[in-house]
Amino acid sequence: MDLDELLAREQIRDVVKRLARGTDRLDEELMASCYHPDGYDDHNSFRGSGTEFARWVVEVLPHFAATHHFVGDPHFRSIEGDVAQVDTYCIAHHVSRPDDDGRATDMILALRYVDRFERRDGTWRIAHRVCAFDWTYEVPFDAGARFVFEDDFTVGARDRSDLTYRELQRRPD
Repeated sequence: MDLDELLAREQIRDVVKRLARGTDRLDEELMASCYHPDGYDDHNSFRGSGTEFARWVVEVLPHFAATHHFVGDPHFRSIEGDVAQVDTYCIAHHVSRPDDDGRATDMILALRYVDRFERRDGTWRIAHRVCAFDWTYEVPFDAGARFVFEDDFTVGARDRSDLTYRELQRRPD
């Protein structure tokens, strides 16, 4: 493996992680930046361009109270020149908002992202993605049985107010 392939692998890993972050933070711009302008996404219930996919996510996922996409380290099936075939395993949690009776669920999906990455003008992005589902199940989610964060806890947000959108400063002495 040469330096060019090592750099390609790291840049592709970064795209995979940014897309998961963008999805969970409902950041349309960040998600769209992971695809080439003519990139295509097949999520089964959605098929279209990467830009259209990003827009679809921010329209569809807000009905969940939270989502969390935990992605594994990508498996590089091949890297040949400016094309890489990559599979990435993912476990995705989708926590519903409580219904009128206060019941909520966690829909858990096991899936794989099967991607064709292309390097264009020195930048690796998704050219074609297919989401392959392996299994799913749903469990009751009792919001009342969870740990309650104190008022001074840092809690994630599903928008640009999330902590990850600002730089941490030096720790005060």
